[in-house]
Amino acid sequence: MTTTKTYPVFDCDSHVTELPELWDYLSKKEKEAVKPWFWPEEQWLVLNGNNWTYDSFGHGHLGLSFGFYPTTMGQRTPAAGELAGPGVDKQIIRKLRSMQLSDEQIEYVEQKGAREPLARIADMDLQGIDQVMIIPLMMFSSFLFIENHEAAALVARAYNDWVYDWCSVAPDRLFPCAALPVQNTVLAVKELHRVANRGFKVAAMRPVDVQDLYPNQPSAEPIWDAFDETGLVAGIHSLSTRPYPNPTGKQWSPGQFQDRAIRGSQLGGASQSLGFMHEAQTWLAGILLSGFFERHAKVTMAVMESNASWVPMLLEQYDRAFALYRNERTATATRLPSELFAERCFVAFEGDETPVYRQYQQFEEIGIWSSDVYHHDGADAWTAIRVMNKAGVPEEAQAKLMGGNARRMYGIEPSNVTSAEPQSYPRPDWYPTREEIDREYADRLAVR
Repeated sequence: MTTTKTYPVFDCDSHVTELPELWDYLSKKEKEAVKPWFWPEEQWLVLNGNNWTYDSFGHGHLGLSFGFYPTTMGQRTPAAGELAGPGVDKQIIRKLRSMQLSDEQIEYVEQKGAREPLARIADMDLQGIDQVMIIPLMMFSSFLFIENHEAAALVARAYNDWVYDWCSVAPDRLFPCAALPVQNTVLAVKELHRVANRGFKVAAMRPVDVQDLYPNQPSAEPIWDAFDETGLVAGIHSLSTRPYPNPTGKQWSPGQFQDRAIRGSQLGGASQSLGFMHEAQTWLAGILLSGFFERHAKVTMAVMESNASWVPMLLEQYDRAFALYRNERTATATRLPSELFAERCFVAFEGDETPVYRQYQQFEEIGIWSSDVYHHDGADAWTAIRVMNKAGVPEEAQAKLMGGNARRMYGIEPSNVTSAEPQSYPRPDWYPTREEIDREYADRLAVR
């Protein structure tokens, strides 16, 4: 049965591969100033004067990889950050990453829409995505370790100008998310005002310790004052903690506890499982119980890439702590965390988060769908709609979750382009078929 929809979809979190053209937004003098601190070479990233190897995520994960492709045991593999796309679900991605592919085949499976705006538009038409917020990646990872504040500010400015022009190809469908040089409060505030004047709707930060500055500390208050003044949405975007270069050796993310407790022999990249959530949960506990929203009465916050199923349970616990430890709390907090979250926050969910749909009444006004395309765990709008239909989510609630809430949060007018999932996707002969994959996973389940 063909999956259809009658409402416009807004994808609140879809990533872009940062391209070499980004550096064209720096002058020759600025490039020379940045190079010792943050610069991509063919197979490594220069960071604070040291070389760091890229990981298997490939393009853009630790820096701008300039076409470098990762290898595993000498075999080139597809970049995990460019695999999800039209007609590609998580089982297909898992199969593709287990295959030995030729360079030509890898070129086919790596989605051009991760790098090219016109290709992105074409993919969106197939994926049921009418509008999208374009989110960076390197700006949440290796960029945070740049020690020179001026260099960090130049990189952030270059990225923001580049992604603004990238999205200008279709300004009613592609919207840029700004990054901030959070290493320095003064420079971050300056950049926040600059991008606000350019028309950005959101600026994103990661809820981690950046050079001894966690973003809820008193020294970060000017940044939040600037969010109050500009009206931009504050995007709080989580990520895994490995394998980023960490020159200091210090713990900088709540998710790192997993990487330390679960060694690579047990599970590679342990923070991929719960680290995203740990970052968001730690952040929310700090701001919902500290009077943050009372101090910043105009801040609207979007919690991104940390899933959403845990939110009702955590809010209940925060409310309990609000009352139970009232006499021990030094900060002035006057509102229940659950009330503040409902009024001032939105949370992103992914298409296969069935628990969100089973309790959709809890998320109907605060949930914002994210595809996480083109990453290896990404999925299209049709997948989310099918799961919601199966869970019995009413169409009115679907329309809010799949776009209405995000547009209200950003103040963006709707644009409805897509209405029905394609019947099929032409594939080369070597490409795994749905029947083959279903048989393979059926055999594996039978053995278990």
